[in-house]
Amino acid sequence: MKRMYALFLLITAIFMLSSCGADQPIGTTVVNDEPEEPAAVVEAEPEPTAVVEEVVEVVEEEVMPTAEPELIIEEESAEMEAAEVEAAEVEAEEAELVEDSGASIDFVVELWDSFDPITGVEDSLVLYGRVLDVNGDPVVGTAVEIWQTDENGSYDHPDDPSTDDRNLDFQFFGTATVDENGFYLFRTKLPGEYEPRPRHIHFKVKQSGATMLTSQFYFSDDIAQVEDEGIFSSAGEDGNLLLLQLVESEGGLLAYGEIVVDTGIGAGDNTLTPSQTEGPFYPVLPVENYDNDLLILP
Repeated sequence: MKRMYALFLLITAIFMLSSCGADQPIGTTVVNDEPEEPAAVVEAEPEPTAVVEEVVEVVEEEVMPTAEPELIIEEESAEMEAAEVEAAEVEAEEAELVEDSGASIDFVVELWDSFDPITGVEDSLVLYGRVLDVNGDPVVGTAVEIWQTDENGSYDHPDDPSTDDRNLDFQFFGTATVDENGFYLFRTKLPGEYEPRPRHIHFKVKQSGATMLTSQFYFSDDIAQVEDEGIFSSAGEDGNLLLLQLVESEGGLLAYGEIVVDTGIGAGDNTLTPSQTEGPFYPVLPVENYDNDLLILP
């Protein structure tokens, strides 16, 4: 009985298999021939790791510095070192002027602040010095006059053929009153040269309207040209007393010119400043009516 029941189950199983696919061998996979509906296209969502990387890039662009901290520190250190070197150079220049002139450091520093600020002037020059006697004492109550060419070598004088081409924004001449310590001070510009003369600045020292000395300053930078010039050579061995040493500063060029005049008193060791010719272009206007700032017109 049990055998018959088992045989019945076997026949039933064979029949069911044959009804699912008559041509399909037993043990093979049944393939559905009917076309299937296309699967819906689903946009691929970005991988979580890609999203994280994009966020990190944005944060780095907005937050991270453009330079490495080490590089920033090195740049700041280099800037501070350069500033210290520049300050030391300025201090050395001031010390040199103090040594040459005998002026206090306060006086030298005040040179930068003694005139109204001005811009756009090339080769501006602060010319200062002392008027002393042979004993080294200041000659109080004197005045120093200067007159010179502009940067193109033209005078403000009717006898100068180039005067029509002169710089009309330049004063050309002026007067400085000597203070109680013998100091005088001008703001001007480097003069231009004209044939056959090197660059120079004419000056007079006057007391109560009377001329005590007439001479000229030259520039040590032009020494090769100056030494061969006849008017300068007339000063002989003392010609070096007429040479100005230019010093660069924050406000422009500086030059110290000491003037020693004969007052008829004493027999000190100071050498008198050599006299030089007045030349043909002494101003026709009263120089005493013009101040010591030749860069700003009255």
